[in-house]
Amino acid sequence: MELEFDIKKIEIPTNPGVYLMKNSDKVIYVGKAKNLRKRVLSYFNREHESEKTRELVRHIRDIEFIICNSELDAFILENNLIKKYQPKYNILLKDEKTYPYIKLSKEKFPTISIIRTTRALNLKNGEYYGPYPNGAWNLKKILVKVFKIRDCSKNMEKKHPRPCLKYYMKFCPAPCVYKELEEYDEIVENVRSVLRGNTGEIIKNLQKKMEELSKNMQFEEAITVREQIRELNQLEVNQINEYGKDLDEDIFGVKIQGNRVFICVLNVREGKVIGKISTNIDISDKIYDNIVENTVMAYYVKHIIPKNIVFSQEVENECENVKVGLENISGKRINFYFPKIKSRRKDLVEMCELNLQKDMEDYYRKVDTIEQGMKTIYDILKLKNYPRKIECFDISNTQGKDAVAAMSVSVEGRPSKKDYRKFKIKTKDTPDDYTMMREVITRRYSKLPENQFPDIILIDGGLGHINVAGEVLKELGKDNISDLLSLAEAEEEIYKYGEKEPYVFPREWEALKIFQRVRDEAHRFGVTYHRKLRSKRVISSELDNIKGIGKKRKELLLKEFGSYSEIKKQSVERLSMLIPEKIAVEILKNN
Repeated sequence: MELEFDIKKIEIPTNPGVYLMKNSDKVIYVGKAKNLRKRVLSYFNREHESEKTRELVRHIRDIEFIICNSELDAFILENNLIKKYQPKYNILLKDEKTYPYIKLSKEKFPTISIIRTTRALNLKNGEYYGPYPNGAWNLKKILVKVFKIRDCSKNMEKKHPRPCLKYYMKFCPAPCVYKELEEYDEIVENVRSVLRGNTGEIIKNLQKKMEELSKNMQFEEAITVREQIRELNQLEVNQINEYGKDLDEDIFGVKIQGNRVFICVLNVREGKVIGKISTNIDISDKIYDNIVENTVMAYYVKHIIPKNIVFSQEVENECENVKVGLENISGKRINFYFPKIKSRRKDLVEMCELNLQKDMEDYYRKVDTIEQGMKTIYDILKLKNYPRKIECFDISNTQGKDAVAAMSVSVEGRPSKKDYRKFKIKTKDTPDDYTMMREVITRRYSKLPENQFPDIILIDGGLGHINVAGEVLKELGKDNISDLLSLAEAEEEIYKYGEKEPYVFPREWEALKIFQRVRDEAHRFGVTYHRKLRSKRVISSELDNIKGIGKKRKELLLKEFGSYSEIKKQSVERLSMLIPEKIAVEILKNN
């Protein structure tokens, strides 16, 4: 492909810095260089052996430069820009679930919450404690009960007209309404102390307070404090130090095999291994200079950085810039260790490498199993395409109401959620699956280029469903591109378009499980969307007759409670936080 710009016409500086390669204003690659001119021209002045580099060059339409004072500054800036733009050809980690953390937000009246995904870890807006392999929810519950810290998501910049039910239940002092709460700072500090492991000190202070209240004949208040002490004494959750303590460390293992990078990180808190995070990245279409450096930085974009990080000695020379980069991100000093002699950290590195090796073996065992399953599908069903990509369709409706279709996608036997699609059925409001299937197949494939068709189109249903889909593809003139199959749920029979007799695979076969997984995903995805639409309709129909409820208030109630049945369970006080009390009473009148 001929480039739409001439690299010779671009003035490229010779300074250290960062370059952003773009296609149609979208950043597709971010790189750093000691000499920008020398590095960028290297993409264009020779033939590259790597297909992924050739592909990158073919898609470049513009290049932007940011000059830095040093190569190290360029490294830090490169990491920040990768985090911002998520470029296609840079190494990125997906957001993933992790052990729970307890978060104290950074605002005037902090709230306590639990977060489970790496996406939610952000040191700028909160303090994080953990991770907790178990007990996080119980710990949070006790902290709210004992110290009355808020756990809602209200905007504290606003002054709300009235407190919620938790205020009247004495679970929260309602800083959303009463903005002059001097004691709230003490509440937060007490919670912080418990999370840092200073529970004993808090209990001593409470015991002194209880004795003073008793002496002053304030027995009711003394009993409340006594209950607080009892709750804290029963706290059986291991206290995990805040990030930044000396005994907080990650043991980091990384290995490259073929086109995949494997990562295993052991989380050590207070000297104890409390968990393991394993992941892998496909780097077949990624561009990189230092794979270890890029991988470690990508990992810590998604995870909180501990005080200490321990690596095997083999990667020591590849981590020179990483330490400074992570210190820049975290705003604190980070210690790197590369143990060479027998020690506690050396033992942990060996333990990490054993886990990493096991993770790699498990991954390739699953790949081999799935590959064998796909080969079985291809051979037995005599397909024209090898079944690398499958698109599966499912219809969800209740007597034709709120009908939707969902399309799940399986690539190499695994879900590809970014490719999922949902369709709101437009044709009719009666339970006619065949007509609905005709609509969704038409909408999906009428304008889709042939080179984007899947290897298999899988229909959730039997012979009737597959025949409808086949007729549509024939009418579109696209019936010879993909293999068309259906999976009948009752007996898990597989139909192939044009054949009347079904295929029956043994239940334990991976070949059948590949189909079942993508079918179940389509069903789950469709049912979720169908329930959402149904809830909207039910709320609208039930609330339309109530004076004072318009479109905005219906949307507000739906967003807050999700369904009409949940609205009916609320108290007048709770509903009055969103709508006038008079209307709340009217809604609950027939409850």
